[in-house]
Amino acid sequence: MDNEQCLDNHSNTIIHIDVDCFYAQVEMLRNPDLNNVPMGVSQKRFVVTCNYIARSVGIKKMMLITEAKEKCPELVLINGEDLHDYRQYSYKITELLLHSFNLVERLGLDENFIDATSEVNKRLQVCEGNLDPVGNVFGDTSDLCDCGCTERLKMGAIIAQELRDKIKSELKLTTCAGIAHNKLLAKIAGSRHKPNQQTIVFPNSAVELMLSLPSLTKIPGLGQKLCKDLETLGITNLEDLQNCDLTQLSNLLGPEKARVIYDLSFGIDRSVVKTTGKPQSIGIEDSKHITAETEVTEKLHELLSRLLLLVAEDGRIPRTIRLTVRQTNKTSRLTVRESRQCNINPSLFNCKDISQLPEHNINKIMSIIMRLFSKLVDTQRPYHLSLLGLAFTKFLEKPNIRSTLTKFLYNNMEVQSITDIENKYDTGKNSPKDSSPSTSYFDNSDSDIEQSTKKSKMENIIARRRIQNSEDCESPCKLKVADLRLNSIEKSSDENQNVPCPPNADEKVFRELPNDLQLELWKEYKKSRERIEGESLIRTKKSKTNTILNYLVKR
Repeated sequence: MDNEQCLDNHSNTIIHIDVDCFYAQVEMLRNPDLNNVPMGVSQKRFVVTCNYIARSVGIKKMMLITEAKEKCPELVLINGEDLHDYRQYSYKITELLLHSFNLVERLGLDENFIDATSEVNKRLQVCEGNLDPVGNVFGDTSDLCDCGCTERLKMGAIIAQELRDKIKSELKLTTCAGIAHNKLLAKIAGSRHKPNQQTIVFPNSAVELMLSLPSLTKIPGLGQKLCKDLETLGITNLEDLQNCDLTQLSNLLGPEKARVIYDLSFGIDRSVVKTTGKPQSIGIEDSKHITAETEVTEKLHELLSRLLLLVAEDGRIPRTIRLTVRQTNKTSRLTVRESRQCNINPSLFNCKDISQLPEHNINKIMSIIMRLFSKLVDTQRPYHLSLLGLAFTKFLEKPNIRSTLTKFLYNNMEVQSITDIENKYDTGKNSPKDSSPSTSYFDNSDSDIEQSTKKSKMENIIARRRIQNSEDCESPCKLKVADLRLNSIEKSSDENQNVPCPPNADEKVFRELPNDLQLELWKEYKKSRERIEGESLIRTKKSKTNTILNYLVKR
């Protein structure tokens, strides 16, 4: 059945799998001594989760650490601010599910939706006799629907049990599951019996399940702000939402959103399970009170190191970096959270393992980050930061270059890009007059500004010359620039001396070039100087020669 078909006809079978106290289980796997003691995972001032021994004595999620310690003095707390191990286990769970199903949608680190419709239909075609439900069943089963959904959901429960058993055997994690004909009911049903259990809800019990929720905020997708907006219409509980005037609700939220929320109150969810791709951004934050620039640099360097580990695991190359800060006004006690971002040259990540970037590249990235910081915080005045965050966005897949000649040309381009960014971000030396100001790379909003990657022909050729390792090469990809020119005629060294060497070029390399190429570089240098001295704002685009490099790079 088509996955976009309305789910109200009960044709789909959706499984929601949620890992029991996920962070706590990961910590207990790392340290088995924690299995028999009340244990919680802390982040900042809160206990974000805890094992079931701790829950049995009253410890709850998001409880203040001070309150949790008063309630359970023997509580063992593990710092869970580093999410690396949790992410690793989370991806392993999703990968395991994807081995059996194509439609798997991640929801946070510890939850996954699976559309098992196709597999259920295949199994029912060869199944003989009635099926017994596996696990718990919510609601009354005396008056079930006769459209076939009862058998489909029972088969879905069998599949859910198989998946949970597989996760337990391979990853040593216990899970709970909900099985229903849509995502909303599957998620809510899965939370009915915990831990390490599963629950089926048949369509005839959908309204009963929704009415069992203690508040509107327990409906997935309805947050605190939306519930406050609903209160203006006198809607304070689920029954009020079911009996509300849809016209008034449409005037408040718009017709589409109003219909979605109204349907949710009856357990109707038309959203489909969509395969989750790689994240659009990878970030990390840390809440720490900072008032000095040296502390800022140290913390950002630490965050960058941790962030590079996550990017290395992802396997893609980032093109944009974003810095987030939260400033606190001690007088008014108001906090302001702001972000700035800019594009970053992908060539800085050109290595086999991004987590092991050369120190030189890390310094260049830190230089960009500190420039972003200067746009967000006035360092000339006292400031108080309560949060720092870094994130990479807009990723590129790593190129798969097999051709020897293409790889040679691509490497040349990478060297040129590194040379370019070094010139633009080198704050330790006096910048040339034609270098772009820092404001061309940063903006006072979250919008992206593309960095200019244009360079003179002279810089390109010099960059190529610097990566040549040997003068006597058998491979064409290692030949000198002069050797690649067809029908070139050797010039005497005396004739070469007649052309002045541009002051920003390596004279030894320059003298090895053919005379006609020297003349061309010198003319281009003169033209660039004339444009700078005239302070012209129009940059002319010079036509490119029809070379083999241009042909291959375009493709």
